[in-house]
Amino acid sequence: MKEITDKIEKIVGQKVKEVIKLHGDASYRAYYRAFLIDGTTRIIMQMPVGKSSASEEITNFKGPHAELPFINVQKFLASLGLRVPHVYTYEDAERLMILEDAGDGLMWNFVYGKHKDVQKKYYRQAIDLLAELQAKASGKQKTECVALHRSFDAMLLNWEFDHFREYLIEARNNKPMAVDGRKLFENVTRAVTEKILKMPVRFTHRDFQSRNLIVQHDESLVMIDFQDALMGPYVYDLVALLRDSYVELDAKTLDEMIKYYEKKVPGSSGSKNHGSKVPGDFHLMTLQRKMKDAGRFVYIDRIKKNPNFLQYIPVTLKYIKNAFEQINDPQISKFFDMLKKYVPEWK
Repeated sequence: MKEITDKIEKIVGQKVKEVIKLHGDASYRAYYRAFLIDGTTRIIMQMPVGKSSASEEITNFKGPHAELPFINVQKFLASLGLRVPHVYTYEDAERLMILEDAGDGLMWNFVYGKHKDVQKKYYRQAIDLLAELQAKASGKQKTECVALHRSFDAMLLNWEFDHFREYLIEARNNKPMAVDGRKLFENVTRAVTEKILKMPVRFTHRDFQSRNLIVQHDESLVMIDFQDALMGPYVYDLVALLRDSYVELDAKTLDEMIKYYEKKVPGSSGSKNHGSKVPGDFHLMTLQRKMKDAGRFVYIDRIKKNPNFLQYIPVTLKYIKNAFEQINDPQISKFFDMLKKYVPEWK
């Protein structure tokens, strides 16, 4: 720890009383809280050398990065009046970023295992923030913000679908999917991708969930972990929030929160004659997002040697099962029946 302490002191220009390593989830980045001699604290992000997520590598952004995506997106969101941690400085030579300490009040701490009325309070606040994010960031002309120049396309959506096949099915079962099963997998997932690509596009945080929202003393929310933001399906962040693998909402609360989103976001509820399109889009998006998550948890275990996320596979598979059951499509039902051969939790 002395090495990181020495680097922090060199950058901030004052003595550090203590440095504590923080939990960094599945990221290659390391996080620390530094207690400075003047009584203030800072969050230290240690950036890895030559590491990035595979999904980031295939994102359809063209051209060089003038600055780190985290700093680039932070500036954009802050300029819109959205609460994100302030970046004090970034030292490229040390790969260290000094950030505002937004505290330990992860929204997860306020909703996990809590009464549903308490949960609803915070989820409404999160949906308020999501609506504000979409309203302020989505209508902007393409500025220098990298998130406005990259988007979910067929390649990325299908890559994430395939993550489920490669890791949740094949790696976990230690055998490849049968040829006919793989053909059905590709046909159906590609068809779902085409439907997703027809959904309205909004600014998308990409991981808008309870562990990436920090509750402040005034109960406002601060967003973190936004460096992978891009333009995506309007319900993507809603699925990330309400189908959070770390907090399971009961069916009634889920339905209420989807309806609350419809009221907050103009144009999301569809026409009077055809009713709301949000639930149907929500279930389709749940298939894609949560299949990716289930595969990712196995990937993190097998490739990153971090088994901590395996515990979230059962609830994630439960979300996927529910989405399958909500979609009235014979081909989707056939696909689900095929997958049951490989997913014992669904048998």
